[in-house]
Amino acid sequence: MQFKVISLSLFSASLVLGQSTLHRHRISPVKGHSSKASNALSGTEYLDLANRLRSAGANAKLTTKRVRQPFFSIPGRIVSINDESVQVFKFTSASAAEGAAKRVAPDGMTIGTSKPSWMATPHFFKRGKLIVLYVGVNESILRMLSASLGGQFAGN
Repeated sequence: MQFKVISLSLFSASLVLGQSTLHRHRISPVKGHSSKASNALSGTEYLDLANRLRSAGANAKLTTKRVRQPFFSIPGRIVSINDESVQVFKFTSASAAEGAAKRVAPDGMTIGTSKPSWMATPHFFKRGKLIVLYVGVNESILRMLSASLGGQFAGN
């Protein structure tokens, strides 16, 4: 019996320690949002983004994975670009996205009163109702995002 408990404990610990980068970015179902009401993937903004990324040479895939960041009032979705996760936040209007973008410091290290502890360099892009956050250093991804969305408005 003791061997089973120890084995289960070690297995559980290995699952927690082996979390992917996606899980560190708080990817989870978002409470209070039904799949019908918040099926933002059907929005033209997401499809337009995916098409723009593909035109820039990306292997872009829309996912149903959600992400919540404490500094934005809305949940986001994960878009996979060449097997890297990018967080996409769709606001109700371009002016709402602009308001949220204004809270992000130029270096991307402070958003409003939040000071996130990033796993890599943050890069923020904005186009219309969308704010796109890429936390990484892949120059190819950055070029494709810039080609699709324009230059980043915050980050290094």
